[in-house]
Amino acid sequence: MISATGEEAAEFESSVNEIDLADYAHELAFLPELTDSALTVLDYASKNVVCTAHTESQRSKLVEMLKKQEGIMIASGNALPPPAYGAICDIDVQGHTPIKQRARRVPLKHLKKLYELLKGLLKAGLIAFSKSPWASPIVIVLKKNGVDIRLCIDYKMVNAITVLMEYAMP
Repeated sequence: MISATGEEAAEFESSVNEIDLADYAHELAFLPELTDSALTVLDYASKNVVCTAHTESQRSKLVEMLKKQEGIMIASGNALPPPAYGAICDIDVQGHTPIKQRARRVPLKHLKKLYELLKGLLKAGLIAFSKSPWASPIVIVLKKNGVDIRLCIDYKMVNAITVLMEYAMP
């Protein structure tokens, strides 16, 4: 390569490195610790369960049903469906190199709620740590009440390279 001054310039070659989750650890606000192995203790006398309009019989039936479904509850009290094991889905990205985006900053006022939500989802087995070459950032969205958070994922870049699968409806 010859530079503008007519001198021969050195050539530089950039090589692609494998990026691991540990490389992004300093970018993340936190990684939840799962040292507490105790099961979630649900409060069946809370205002979300007890209603003055219900009879004692209705309340006992409600509590009985909630106790039967205790396995799908997380600490926040949200009922979640069990994980779908065995579901396989192939997404055609036309051989595109994996997209790995940096984690976005989370406002300090949402960190505690995010930590509790992630901890509950990890314990429930709905999410897991991953060493995938693909990574999309999470996005925190406030729920209608303006207090609780909803955890979303920004798949815009992945969606841009995904080939649409068009199948006729049966």
